[in-house]
Amino acid sequence: MSRKARTGHHGHQDSERALAKNTAAEARAKAAVRDVQSLSAKTRGMQQKAQAKRG
Repeated sequence: MSRKARTGHHGHQDSERALAKNTAAEARAKAAVRDVQSLSAKTRGMQQKAQAKRG
């Protein structure tokens, strides 16, 4: 019985660890998306500038 209770506690720790990993992964994904958006905005600005020179 005491062994069963211990495993339950351990399982809880595992789920907390998995949750922490998940939030870290989500944060990384959001940061990557943000970088891509800023990069595309930068290239868009450069294209507009080049077109303005041409026009």
